[in-house]
Amino acid sequence: MTKHYSNRKLSGLLSIILGPIFILSIALATANLFSTYKTLHYQKQESIWSIVQLDKEMGNALFETQRYINSGLNEKPLKTSYEILWSRFPVAISSLKRDDIFSQISGLTDLIHIAFDHIKSAELMILGPGVINKTKLKPWVRELNGMANEINQQLLQNIAASNSEYSTKTFNKILTSALVPVVLIATFILYLGYLLITLRKEQRLNLHMLAHDTLTELYSRDMIMRTINSFCENKTPFGLLSFDLNKFKSVNDTFGHHAGDQLLIHLAEKFKKTLSKFGMVGRIGGDEFLWITDSNDPQIIRQQYSLFLRALKDPCVINDKKIYLHISAGGGIAADCDFHETCLLENVDQAMYQAKSQQLKEIFWDNSTINQPKNKAAII
Repeated sequence: MTKHYSNRKLSGLLSIILGPIFILSIALATANLFSTYKTLHYQKQESIWSIVQLDKEMGNALFETQRYINSGLNEKPLKTSYEILWSRFPVAISSLKRDDIFSQISGLTDLIHIAFDHIKSAELMILGPGVINKTKLKPWVRELNGMANEINQQLLQNIAASNSEYSTKTFNKILTSALVPVVLIATFILYLGYLLITLRKEQRLNLHMLAHDTLTELYSRDMIMRTINSFCENKTPFGLLSFDLNKFKSVNDTFGHHAGDQLLIHLAEKFKKTLSKFGMVGRIGGDEFLWITDSNDPQIIRQQYSLFLRALKDPCVINDKKIYLHISAGGGIAADCDFHETCLLENVDQAMYQAKSQQLKEIFWDNSTINQPKNKAAII
């Protein structure tokens, strides 16, 4: 019993602890999901902005280069746009490195690095001393223009579009982050279901414990008294018998209280196999029991009681010693007391003591008329 109580206490403690842990875990996982979504959204915006700015500066550089090739009057705007473009690439590359999804896009990262290498290859030609060579500048411009168009096309197809590779990888990452709170929520729902089932089991167990005696598993005093009260209030026909186990104290004194408990359990098993089939048997306290019968016919009750007496012939073995049980029984019919609960209980209790004083094996009834046919046989 102590071990079972400890297990129930431990299980209850774990249930109390798990609830807040689940709620905290779901909250953290949900916060992580929103944080992931926000971070990915910000990274995408920053990456697109970086590439757009890069494309803008490449367009300016191409414009100034083409104007210089066509006019050849002023090198300064070309050099300025080139320097701005050169400085823009490291900033863009550094920004794109912070985007985990962008680094997974096939080709675009390499294309930007190739374009940057192409820009650097013209540094001496454009920024060096002397006049810029238009003949060498023309193929450089054509190649840069092709790279700019390809970068712009890659931006539209692989990043900005809703069905792009970037969007697909972003969705998959968000979905992976969402799986954690989904699994936690599903587990939490199962946990709540488990709690509900456990609480119902606990409720049933508590109700069972309230309605039953912990030692014998017969009905408890409270349950028996409430049933008697209900039957009397509704004037439901029934009989009531009070039992007392003879010489129970001597067994306790001789063999100890543990042996007394064994004796009560043995007696309870006999009640369950016989009298419990015809009503409710409860332990009132110590070695006293009450039987609420479904019948109000003394003759039928006697026949049912005889089954119990036959079952009681089997001894209880304690420390290899056979102990035969002897019961004193007093009975009463509720209708004879006009369904007065106190009167009925007092009468069956007095009848039981009469049976005990006369050492009767049969039932002694509180109604002397009922006793007359049977008392002679009992005395014999």
